[in-house]
Amino acid sequence: MTTARKTQFRKGQEPHNTKYLGHERINKDGYVEISVAQTNPHTGYGRRYVHKHVHLWTQKNGPVPEGHALKCLDGNKLNTDPSNWEAIPRGVLPRLNGGKATRVMAYDSAPAELKPALLTIAKIDHAIKQKRSGADA
Repeated sequence: MTTARKTQFRKGQEPHNTKYLGHERINKDGYVEISVAQTNPHTGYGRRYVHKHVHLWTQKNGPVPEGHALKCLDGNKLNTDPSNWEAIPRGVLPRLNGGKATRVMAYDSAPAELKPALLTIAKIDHAIKQKRSGADA
């Protein structure tokens, strides 16, 4: 069994490839993630990665309301400007996917000039369904 040299590993030494606060990366789903000073609940480490658009939205508008999700308005997930994201009820998300059930074009693949209309139609459709089921919209 060999031992490491006394100077090779020092207590508290960071590896050469350590990513520091503010480091950004793109995850497998195409969203930008940023390293922030929050304790990671899984590892206990002092930094963790969060979605940058959610982080910026929270700084500007407060937390995302319960039962809502952020939807990028221009279809570009890399555009993390808070004005490009809107908090919408989670029930609207399936209506934006398009397909036979909704009889509407998918939001993300639609031309830019149709996106506001598709989002409005999905919101109205969701509100109608909520009223019919007796739940609050």
